[in-house]
Amino acid sequence: MTEITYTLTKTTIGKFAYEWLLQSNQVVVWGNTSSGLFLHVQGNRIIFLTKKDHFGPVNVIIQNQIPVQWKNEDEVQIIHADREFILTNNKQQIKLNIENIWKTPQKPAGFISDIEQKNRIKQAANQLSLLKNEQGYAPLLLPFVSDTLSLETDNTWLFSSWNTIKLLKISMIQKDTESILSLANLLIGSGRGLTPSGDDLLTGLTFMRRRWFPEVNWMADVEDQLLTIFKVKTTSVSNTLFECAMQGEADARIQEMADVLMSTEIPFQQQAMELSRWGNSSGADVFLGMLLAIESFQNHM
Repeated sequence: MTEITYTLTKTTIGKFAYEWLLQSNQVVVWGNTSSGLFLHVQGNRIIFLTKKDHFGPVNVIIQNQIPVQWKNEDEVQIIHADREFILTNNKQQIKLNIENIWKTPQKPAGFISDIEQKNRIKQAANQLSLLKNEQGYAPLLLPFVSDTLSLETDNTWLFSSWNTIKLLKISMIQKDTESILSLANLLIGSGRGLTPSGDDLLTGLTFMRRRWFPEVNWMADVEDQLLTIFKVKTTSVSNTLFECAMQGEADARIQEMADVLMSTEIPFQQQAMELSRWGNSSGADVFLGMLLAIESFQNHM
């Protein structure tokens, strides 16, 4: 087969994607979606080659065509050069010219009144519930915001998840680390897709905790143990995103939603709409994790 070479200019690459490619001589094609290609790197980590203009710690944003000749389990060699990666195999070769290395920006000054925060949470919950309909944890958003005691649903998975999440909130308020680990373990791998809903919720919870509640440092040991469980119990994509969250890094849409819930320096505009475009139900699921962090840590530090 004739080798096709694409030279990709003005490539923006996420902080961790850049570091992991520097440390690797080979990646393996792990999967694909309509917007990009997953590449497996060493350490059970995933980077995402995408043509969508979405910034994130593991995203490699390219302006040309995704290499369509690469198929699942294909091995791709990496050749390193100054500010450049060449990814090649006997089917296709691409050249990544690095213009920008993206990392999660510093958080803004943190002040928001209780009333404004509640208004933003309620509006975002309404928008995400409508946009994501019955997908993932979307049906739990409004009951959680209104502090519903008992969920009325015929969906046994949602009912079980609801009870687990409510108990998890109580355990975090009480700083019961043993109970937190036991309950979070029930959520890991729970749900459908490349990033199950339970994984996304814990990723949103952890990112919000690391970014906005660093004083709650007793959770660090719990998060370390959860990462170990992630590595053996769920998908490589979920494992990667949770590892990023533990280091205060996340997709820009997650970061922007987290910040708008905590600071009036950020205008409340289209954050819920943008977050809804992250994954299938992932936007709603990670948002519920953010709310769980706020409810558990904001008034109980």
